[in-house]
Amino acid sequence: MKQILGGVIIALATLISAQVSAHTFEGNWYFVEGEYKKPDGTILKADNSSLVAVKSIKGNIFSLTNTEDGVFLGYLAGDFLVDGDNYTEAVKTGTRAKHHGKNYHFKGWLETRQEQGKTVTYWHHEGEVEGIKEYEVWRKLF
Repeated sequence: MKQILGGVIIALATLISAQVSAHTFEGNWYFVEGEYKKPDGTILKADNSSLVAVKSIKGNIFSLTNTEDGVFLGYLAGDFLVDGDNYTEAVKTGTRAKHHGKNYHFKGWLETRQEQGKTVTYWHHEGEVEGIKEYEVWRKLF
């Protein structure tokens, strides 16, 4: 009886810890489009016709790589901290040292659509990076 009870407790602890670390932003994401507003009011737009970016999130870790017109722009990686719909990317490393040690705060939400008979998930987020307000859309990779 003690062995069965011990096994149940271990199974429940494993299940609970797995659920605590999982959140809706986990997975691999492909950049779709973005809009960026500079402090002077200028608006810049980007989409995946020339900018290719992939963000991977597992538990409390994220990584991001991007290229533009086939040229590698860089990568960032660090902690991914979630609080409901809000999250923080705490950059620990990357190709641009100016981001190291910085925390970037965003509000994110998911949208699910049916496209060509498949369920597709889009991740919308908005926040500010280095004084530039950004709004981006990412698509979850299958």
